[in-house]
Amino acid sequence: MDKSKLRELILDQQQLFSNKLDLVDRDISLEYALKGNEIIIISGIRRSGKSSLLKLISEKTKGIKLFLNFDDVRFVDFSTENFHHIEEIAIELYGTNTIIYFLDEVQNILYWEKWVNNLYSQGNKVFVTGSNSDLLSSEIATHLTGRNKVIQLLPFSFKEYLRLKQFGKIDVDKFGTLEKTKVFSLFLDYFEKGGFPLIIKNDDVELSRQYFEDILNKDVLQRYKIKEIKELKDLIVFLLSNIGRIYSYSTLKKVTGIKSLSTVKNYIDYLHDVFILYKIDRFDYSLAKQKVSSSKIYTIDNSFLKTVAFNFSENKGRRLENLIFVHLLRKNKEIYYHLEKKECDFVTKHGLNINAAIQVAFALDNSAVKEREIVGLLDCMRKYQLNEGMILTMENEEIIHHKSKTIIVKPVWKWLLEE
Repeated sequence: MDKSKLRELILDQQQLFSNKLDLVDRDISLEYALKGNEIIIISGIRRSGKSSLLKLISEKTKGIKLFLNFDDVRFVDFSTENFHHIEEIAIELYGTNTIIYFLDEVQNILYWEKWVNNLYSQGNKVFVTGSNSDLLSSEIATHLTGRNKVIQLLPFSFKEYLRLKQFGKIDVDKFGTLEKTKVFSLFLDYFEKGGFPLIIKNDDVELSRQYFEDILNKDVLQRYKIKEIKELKDLIVFLLSNIGRIYSYSTLKKVTGIKSLSTVKNYIDYLHDVFILYKIDRFDYSLAKQKVSSSKIYTIDNSFLKTVAFNFSENKGRRLENLIFVHLLRKNKEIYYHLEKKECDFVTKHGLNINAAIQVAFALDNSAVKEREIVGLLDCMRKYQLNEGMILTMENEEIIHHKSKTIIVKPVWKWLLEE
């Protein structure tokens, strides 16, 4: 890439980065990112707000700043020589080689990690974002050992959604009838449309279909040179249409027509690498048994269940379960499901022990459904010696005592705001 064109591109991008925008604060400790001189890696799905988070960090940072968005098509001819050109241009513009670098979608450029390591060695603070988990790979970790901190960014939580909607102060314990009615109405919208910032701002859930296609084409099909495009798409639609259900690789091979079990596994891994799909395993104290057990799949945002999945609109219980999974993921929980005599949707592990059990039911108005959910939760609680368990629903709320066990039934919207 010609140095003069690179200079022009850099100047254009500084102007865009300096524009004032109404940004929503995220529930992330920026002090963690600002403290120390480590390289900060912000990793997450496209359109989740990584660029906005960079800008929020920039506003709280003092010093000479240089912003580069490597998702700009004008970087298509970028070469390794241009890394040195960037540093030269920075000195020409600012008269110093001590710069705070903000590098957006950096995974698009080959050998970026070596250059970032050089910037760090020269005493520069560096923030990078990227849309696949290669930023967390062992190869990159080798280059940046002990020199990086990782922030994993997801689409908006419900609390962040309310902040964007300018709901006001959130104090669940002090909500009156009017506040509860309003927040529940907003929750129904969040439940349907998910947490992608622009979808919420524009009130346009169909944008998620475009997001999905962009990620699939740019980050999966092109990168891994996949030829079985129809089979891969069939796999994705099947998984999203059966979210939260237990499956095996052999089942997926059969329903999609993919030729081998290893290919099925690879495809799921690719979709995980770009943060579309997540897999959880059945918990077992034996790691060998855990690895061979069937798994469940969830997706990073409920909007995909509306725009990509097939005929998913009526399966509200599964959508509620997906929303709860994403929130547990956001809280950095180690998540499994339980299945022995009965099934429990989620268990979380802390250290060596299971410390929480959560069952999900859209409603408990049917006595048979209520009994099934309670029996499954109690089976799990006895197994892991838990005195308390939880059933999350759309609207039901009560406390159930069963011998020495306590089951808390709570609306999901309230749980999301209390956590």
